[in-house]
Amino acid sequence: MPPLDDELVRVNKDLANSVVGLEVLSATKHSVQVKIRKTEHKQLRLLIMFPEDYPNRSLMVEVKSKSLPERVMKLIESISEKEAKKLQGQYQVIAICKVVRQFLDENMFIVCAAELDTVKRSLLEDGDEIKIKQKAGSFHVNAHKNGYFMNFKMSITDDYPVTNVSIDTKDTNFPKDLADMFIRQSIELARRCVVPPAMPPKGNPEFREKPSIIPCAEYLIKDCIKFYPIAECSICENQAFPSDPTKVTQDIRHPCYVEYVYCSHIFHHKCLDSYMKSPPFKGGKKCPICRKRIFHEKWKATPQLAEQRWAHKQAKDRELAEVTDFMDI
Repeated sequence: MPPLDDELVRVNKDLANSVVGLEVLSATKHSVQVKIRKTEHKQLRLLIMFPEDYPNRSLMVEVKSKSLPERVMKLIESISEKEAKKLQGQYQVIAICKVVRQFLDENMFIVCAAELDTVKRSLLEDGDEIKIKQKAGSFHVNAHKNGYFMNFKMSITDDYPVTNVSIDTKDTNFPKDLADMFIRQSIELARRCVVPPAMPPKGNPEFREKPSIIPCAEYLIKDCIKFYPIAECSICENQAFPSDPTKVTQDIRHPCYVEYVYCSHIFHHKCLDSYMKSPPFKGGKKCPICRKRIFHEKWKATPQLAEQRWAHKQAKDRELAEVTDFMDI
């Protein structure tokens, strides 16, 4: 039997059982077409074309996919054709399909290559670092601003972006409460990318999962690490953090401790404490920048109670002033 006819028999008989997730779509003397699926977003079609004088010449490969980036498809084509050249004179189809399946198994980030490129090009600056571990499905980012830094890890699973990215902080010199808030907020952003809202707005299109690396990386790098070291206190308008990171206080009652509120603005503790205890109180205290109501664990008093306390303090101050005036007579 001619080699090509023999290989086509093997393709039809053995190929689907030799490679996990593979389906043979067609097999002729001109080409073999297969579909290889690992997950919904990691699937492709291989068009494997037989040259004249096969197998003494290597196969030609074309990759098509609706989910993989163009440059990833080109890379798979290049890897496949290099493997075929190694096998000149031998049967090549099954070996190439195995190599492609191995590539899908070992490269977790192929579905989000464009997202990683955006992180590198648009979010990171000189001195920042990113280290990618393909097989582990994780990458580490170390980002800096004016001596402040955060080293965090993002990880994905095989079914990303149907599931969201997970985030952990590894090291930082931001105050612990603030760094923990950064991570909690980024985790919530990731969750919203894959979990529909409990009460979706009427008229909105049907919810679909979306990639979560970019929203989370933008928030952590651009909105937190790069922003807060140069941000001003929303009341006194002086720089909130000291220019020397070693002088950052971790004492939550220190006058210069940096307080974060849910609208994302920051304050010196002494500034926010004075603001929260001063009128007006009606409707709750509002952020002086965005006018959203301030909710904070350290200042839980209702508007009514806060006003009563302020009135009581004013009365005591007047009594003290009267006593002082009497003693001065």
